[in-house]
Amino acid sequence: MKRILIAALMLASSLAYAQKAPKNIILMIGDGMGYNSVALRMLEAKGTSNFERFNSIGSVKTYSAGGRITDSGAGGTAYAIGEKTYNGAIGVDTNKQSKPNLMEIAQKNKLATGIVVTCALTHATPASFSAHQVKRDMYEAIAGDIINSNVDLLVGGGMKYFAKRKDGRNLIDEAKTKGYSIYTDTTSYFSSDAKKAMVVVADDHLKPANKERGNYLAPATLKTVELLKKENKNGFVMMVEGSQIDWAEHNNDAEYLKTELADFDKTIGAVLDFAQKDGNTLVIVLADHDTGGVTLPPAEVNSLSEEYGNYAIKFSTGAHCGTLIPVFAYGPGAEKFQGIYQNSDVFHKIMQLKKWGK
Repeated sequence: MKRILIAALMLASSLAYAQKAPKNIILMIGDGMGYNSVALRMLEAKGTSNFERFNSIGSVKTYSAGGRITDSGAGGTAYAIGEKTYNGAIGVDTNKQSKPNLMEIAQKNKLATGIVVTCALTHATPASFSAHQVKRDMYEAIAGDIINSNVDLLVGGGMKYFAKRKDGRNLIDEAKTKGYSIYTDTTSYFSSDAKKAMVVVADDHLKPANKERGNYLAPATLKTVELLKKENKNGFVMMVEGSQIDWAEHNNDAEYLKTELADFDKTIGAVLDFAQKDGNTLVIVLADHDTGGVTLPPAEVNSLSEEYGNYAIKFSTGAHCGTLIPVFAYGPGAEKFQGIYQNSDVFHKIMQLKKWGK
């Protein structure tokens, strides 16, 4: 009888946690990171990958409204506005109409918002959460949207789209008039107490992790979490992107891929450590699509003993793929992300957990 009572109490506690709405949401996007990319990281990490800390795991179908294979514009927009759209779209539906994105909805509900990426802030994925344009390559127009987005903390590259523009406008000066503190290096940002900041640390995209980027993504993410949490007692919504996983796969560059995956894995670990301590943060890790068609065949096979040696890293394409994408979730509401569903459903699952309406 005592064992039954204990089991019932544990189940009740588990259900109560599962039904609790998260105060904070951190959406982490490994651009181009398919199932085999994650498998590669697990092999390289030899049992220490932070992907293995998740218990709630699902899969998303990534195709866009106009094709069976998505680009990052349509993929990011599906997560941001909850609708599948055409390839190249930024924050607009198939009729090219702007729809409220997750950051705007969070702001409407009085939450803080943040974006941290390893690419230009004007690139497709961050733009999907901070802009509304009919084409993803409209970088100067996207930059204009970003400074009007009211996202509290923006960390990435792309200075040439803000201050070295063809039209002569200096959006950095305009951003200052809107209350943004401007930083052009992470050292200054890490020591700041800014409530509203743009951190633009590169002319375009940041350098790769295996070259000159250094220790950027994890500390930039944690600093942003710290400031967002301090700024708003209602909570925050944040998007973090490991942008260059995709580029390594486009280039079919295995060494570049391994270092970008390791950097993203490290950042996941830092975020999970925060979420475990906080107890009120939902962490969702996924990708917008698979890139490169990564496979991990044996490097050599001993046909006599049927023993396999080490794995090789092979790519089947230099383009995006139509494969399912893994979703990893931790924290209040994580069980909602189990199963197989559309990429656009991620938005609606968040909306349901937060009990928000558009």
